Amino acid sequence: MVETSPLPKGTKRYDPSVVKNFLSTALIRVGVEPDDADLVGDVLVGADLRGVRSHGAARLSYFIVRLEKGTLNLHPNFDLKMNTKTTGLLDADNAIGIIAANKAMQKAMEVAEEYGTGFVGVANSSHFGFAGYWSDIAMRRGFIGISMSNSGGRMTPTYARESMLGTNPMSVAIPGGDYTNFLLDMATTTVAVGKIETALREGRDITEGWVSPTGDEPVLDDNGVLTYGAPLLPLGGAGMDRGGHKGYGLNLMVELLCGAITGTSFADRIKGARGTERPAMGHLMGAIRLDGFRDPKEIQKEMDATYDIIRNAKKEPGQDKVYIHGEPEAMAIEENTKLGIPITPAVYEQLEKIADKYGINALLE
Repeated sequence: MVETSPLPKGTKRYDPSVVKNFLSTALIRVGVEPDDADLVGDVLVGADLRGVRSHGAARLSYFIVRLEKGTLNLHPNFDLKMNTKTTGLLDADNAIGIIAANKAMQKAMEVAEEYGTGFVGVANSSHFGFAGYWSDIAMRRGFIGISMSNSGGRMTPTYARESMLGTNPMSVAIPGGDYTNFLLDMATTTVAVGKIETALREGRDITEGWVSPTGDEPVLDDNGVLTYGAPLLPLGGAGMDRGGHKGYGLNLMVELLCGAITGTSFADRIKGARGTERPAMGHLMGAIRLDGFRDPKEIQKEMDATYDIIRNAKKEPGQDKVYIHGEPEAMAIEENTKLGIPITPAVYEQLEKIADKYGINALLE
């Protein structure tokens, strides 16, 4: 979701290529292979371009800390097995999740091209960036793209009061052809962890309903990461009156599709959430050919007709447009490509610490 809050005082904008170069350089200094570091940098910058500051350059410390501790594998042995013509499993061997997710989506599209659909689960992985990056890759190749990931130690199930499940994001992208693409990218909690971290970095109050009122006060640790004693609430909030059980159900669905199906232990995922043990995350990547249903042009014409009806709905006071999922991000990309990626003072301070530690002289210059 695009950040709608004003940028904090002291925020500066930087050319996206400069930010990506810094991120990639830092990862290479830690020992990541150059091609892999370039991919990770592209995903993080892609988030910042979309206005999703929570998943951009601010996430560099996530990878640095875990690579330093050895809970992420710098030299993984990827093992991909296609167990049917259209479904398979990639064991990522504790790799950086972005690298593993890319391999899985590339294989899913290759299989879908031949058989109509392709799904690859990923076991023993880690944070894979933002879910929309992977569904978008498939969409740009003309497929319906599906991506999702579990994690651990962040969300409290309905009627529980401790952090157990992750934010468990999911994304579906449908190519619009000459019309508007549909790109849904969402956490199954009321908000992503990064949104809370961003608010805390920028000195803003945490919105009521984001975290459980029975948990600890949300604060950041020395690495700018939200501590684990403040459980996030499922989409819909606490209890069942406002549909919190539905968000919990979606969250658990992603957990099972990415965990039980891939063979990645939920218990290990909870232990690994704090960064001292392997993350033990799982993902699911899928690609589906539009022409497996009917002529893609006809599908896309109907999509556009649907959008027209929605866009012409009566608007709330003060609102002049109803957006289709993906449109706010496209607008943010246009603006941030032209003006530069905003780096807030708190994120700059994090990057500066990494630059000093690894002897990177040209910090965002």
